[in-house]
Amino acid sequence: MNRSWLPYAVLGTGVLAVSWAAILVRGADAPALIIASYRLGLAALPVGALALYQQRRAPEPWSTAATWPLLLSAALLAAHFGFWISSLQRTSVVTAVVLMAAQPLFVALVSPLLLREAVDRRVWLALVVATAGALTMAAEDLGEGLGTIAGDAFALLGGLFAAGYIVVGRWARPTTSWVRYVGVIYPTTALLLFAATLLAGDPLTGYSTKTYVMIALLALGPQLIGHSAINWSLAYLPAVVVAMAILVEPVGSTVLAALILDEPPSAIEGVGGALVLAGVYLALRPERQTAAKAPPAIDVETA
Repeated sequence: MNRSWLPYAVLGTGVLAVSWAAILVRGADAPALIIASYRLGLAALPVGALALYQQRRAPEPWSTAATWPLLLSAALLAAHFGFWISSLQRTSVVTAVVLMAAQPLFVALVSPLLLREAVDRRVWLALVVATAGALTMAAEDLGEGLGTIAGDAFALLGGLFAAGYIVVGRWARPTTSWVRYVGVIYPTTALLLFAATLLAGDPLTGYSTKTYVMIALLALGPQLIGHSAINWSLAYLPAVVVAMAILVEPVGSTVLAALILDEPPSAIEGVGGALVLAGVYLALRPERQTAAKAPPAIDVETA
């Protein structure tokens, strides 16, 4: 049975789930590393148990070649969460999510070299457009002090590490089951984040009930549903297509921020954000059309 639509449906579900991340982070009154650590720690429990169960029921062979990509993905994911959550505590939701959404451009630039997935020439024009948008959004924050500018820089770094995470995931997922992939990455990412938390000296306890609830919802929705769905789709769709779909996240997060946090985008943020999204769209639209012509066959038994 041809289920070529399934990766797109799963990817769409994942992107909608991660759109709630910025709102939930804003509701958690704790240091960024604490939020990230507990988010991954809670998500690691069920997927780690599931991975152990599958390994006992149907063992997958271990090798150095298969292990290093998983460890690298975990390190990139930890860096992504550390910087991006920090950005949300220093700048507006719309700025953080739109600047972080420049990650598809990073993916497009390295995909031909690392994944042998060609990217159209329009990516260079798109890069100029997106960079202009990022500078426009940063200009809005110049009068807000160094803290906000740091938030913008952290958002861009978060997008850079997220791009690396997607590229490595696209490289590793076709030869690694989804259960093993998330079952190794989530616990490893949690350990790295907790180690960083201890080095930073952040207290592990003493936060409000609301903060713990927000973190638990982060683990359940954006992480277990959102990131896990995106990771699943990486086995069947080009990295650039997956990265492009994540552009829905800033749109969803901006709408939610306006409705729930009463944080509508300013005119300058709107213009800058539109330029970033337009640049990414210009770069990746040809790839989306190419990928749609020949979707892969889906074998849900081995996914």
